[in-house]
Amino acid sequence: EEYKKIILLAAACVVHMVIGVVTWYHNSYFVKEPTCNWELECCSFLNHLYRGTEKDCIEQLRLSKSAFFNLCRILQENGGLVRTRNVPTTEAVAMFLHILAHNLKYRVVQFSYCRSNETISRKFNDVLRAIMKVSKDYLNFQPCTLEGAEANKWRWFEVSLSIVRRY
Repeated sequence: EEYKKIILLAAACVVHMVIGVVTWYHNSYFVKEPTCNWELECCSFLNHLYRGTEKDCIEQLRLSKSAFFNLCRILQENGGLVRTRNVPTTEAVAMFLHILAHNLKYRVVQFSYCRSNETISRKFNDVLRAIMKVSKDYLNFQPCTLEGAEANKWRWFEVSLSIVRRY
């Protein structure tokens, strides 16, 4: 009777161990495919954005298609924006413009472009740096002149700013 219990317990331990090994092997070596093809959906979204109607491009990116592709070319040639293995420059610029045009959070863009938050943040900063590089050539900054009451208010702001800088 006791011998049967020991045999049953040993068999249960062996079965439990085999299940653990099979589970570990499955998790380590089997290729897990996503339930839907995110890459295809992302390409479809981008194709609709780039090659769709002019109206769609203007509504989503606030630029016409020709202006968008010209901006991409300028950022590549003059701004130093380079494509990476997984993210082309057009997609990086589209993400940047999409975030600015609609005041979106990275998590919302993550869903549309099928990229991680880190990738979106990195690409946003890359495009921003490229735009800052070319801004000297394409933007004219006008000198700010204050008159009347505005100049008087600014004078007090300068005084308080100098006090803060001392400490």
